[in-house]
Amino acid sequence: MRRVTLTCLCLALSGCGYNTWWNAPFSSGTNPNMPAGSSENMRRVMGQDVDSATLTPEPGDIWPGPLPPAQTLQDLEKQGLQSEPQRPVPGSPEFQGQPPNVSPQVPPGSSTPPGSSAPVQPRLPTPTTPPAVSTVPPAPRNPAGQVVPTQQGPAVTTGGTSSYQTITTPGGGSAIVVPNGNGTSTIIHSDGRIETVPTPK
Repeated sequence: MRRVTLTCLCLALSGCGYNTWWNAPFSSGTNPNMPAGSSENMRRVMGQDVDSATLTPEPGDIWPGPLPPAQTLQDLEKQGLQSEPQRPVPGSPEFQGQPPNVSPQVPPGSSTPPGSSAPVQPRLPTPTTPPAVSTVPPAPRNPAGQVVPTQQGPAVTTGGTSSYQTITTPGGGSAIVVPNGNGTSTIIHSDGRIETVPTPK
């Protein structure tokens, strides 16, 4: 028995590394999991004294000067900025066949005095009305009388809506059929059983 114990003890000690028992992390050795670093925050966490420079205000005026006064409509008119009518953006229904933003000049003729030819704005196309959408809802589908395959045999729907249907099972019980939207429906029987079947067409 002593030989077996001595052999097991030797095998157990051979699996231990020299550094493991000689340099224990929590007694006299170093912790191999300790984070390494020498930053100011790391030295504070380790309990060392850290000399940091005090914050001082920045010299001079760092704020910008006063804001310029906002321009009024009168100032904009004096500068000669004339607003044009807003044009439809590309992709909108009114953008179809939109002419480029060019103001054609009318040459002075016999009926217009010289210097009075004003630029002519191109006419905007009349907006087209979108086609009328029918507000009449489709006729509800009557879910009664459809055959639903179940594990006990075919069952017949007795009513419901587009979100669920009620069925009478072959054994005389009742159940609810809920469509999953992926071509299958879940049947919840009155006794708590649940099964998944193909959605009836």
